Amino acid sequence: MDITLTKEADSLRSTALAFAQHALTHDRIRALEGSDGGFEPDVWRDMATMGWSGCVFPLEMGGAGLGLFELALIVEACGQAALPSPMFASVVEAGMLLLESGVERHRAAWVPRIAAGDAILTTAVFEPGNAELETVATTATPLPGGYRIDGTKTFVRDAATARAIVTLARCPDSPDGLALLLVPSGLRGVRRQRLSSSGGEALWEVAFDGVSVPATALVTEPGQALAALDRLLARGACLKAAELVGIGQAALDLTVAYAKTRVQFERPLGSFQAVQHHCATMYRDLRVCRLLMWEAAARLAAGQPAQREVAMAKAKTSDAIPALTRTAHQIHGAIAYYRDYPLELYYTRAVAAAAAYGNATYHRRALAHLLAHDLDTFRGDIHHGLPVRPR
Repeated sequence: MDITLTKEADSLRSTALAFAQHALTHDRIRALEGSDGGFEPDVWRDMATMGWSGCVFPLEMGGAGLGLFELALIVEACGQAALPSPMFASVVEAGMLLLESGVERHRAAWVPRIAAGDAILTTAVFEPGNAELETVATTATPLPGGYRIDGTKTFVRDAATARAIVTLARCPDSPDGLALLLVPSGLRGVRRQRLSSSGGEALWEVAFDGVSVPATALVTEPGQALAALDRLLARGACLKAAELVGIGQAALDLTVAYAKTRVQFERPLGSFQAVQHHCATMYRDLRVCRLLMWEAAARLAAGQPAQREVAMAKAKTSDAIPALTRTAHQIHGAIAYYRDYPLELYYTRAVAAAAAYGNATYHRRALAHLLAHDLDTFRGDIHHGLPVRPR
């Protein structure tokens, strides 16, 4: 695909970066890491006013009518500025799930509010000690006129500020045995506990103890929950790769600026060939990561198959960007490990983002599965002349 930035996309990217870099100081970002919300509400309202929260939603639902590629540019800019927001929870996960797979009732009720930044939603998918969607233990027991939900979910983003939680549960009424239900977060029996996270994200464990919801709480049509979640995880992996690219760009910028000004042995640090080689390697890896991410985002935005591209982008960024930040630490020396210096912040963000929506090993296994079972998808659009014979 042609992934050359248009003038409009380049302008959006520059505007997003300029705002993100001046929205919050690093000290304020550090302080927000320990808060329940994890982000600054006033900044989120400003982001919504600029149309970021509605970027991927259609005009008739209050959105900007753009696409996932443009959202990836915004997420990259936020990653470069380490700017916290509920973008992943409310827009990437819950909002786009409701837009693409939700029943009309929930789509009409919630998507315009999410696009306007008036309401934050989140999703509760994974469970403690269980990362497989097919073995979900949370249950939705049918009752007259509704369901009773019991179980515990973990790694729920922004649960403290979410108006409602789209929850995955095992349900005997569904053909595939799974259902997604919209649970208002203030219902009786919903309990939340803040988790400690390496990247400072507001992640929560949410317990559902006999929570009663009406039958209208079902978010997707019967049998569609697993397909909706597959699309959610693909979007999340692609956009976490975008965040990682932003983190890598920030680390490289800090390193180059430091190497130009730090004097060692009466010479700028950047004048040493070994340091130049490190910076060149960092730039090369960052460039590869960005191109892979743009390709995956462009294919998802166009509605084309993107399993290969998403897996390649997330596997590469999950390996390369944490390694890039480690090299940045080596060039900086001791100052890089002080919490008062921003590089440490980017390193922890890189580690957390690399693990989200599947780490490098997970996505390399996905590529291996395509090689063994779907060779055409593994090869992509351009087929070379060499035979590929999986064992």
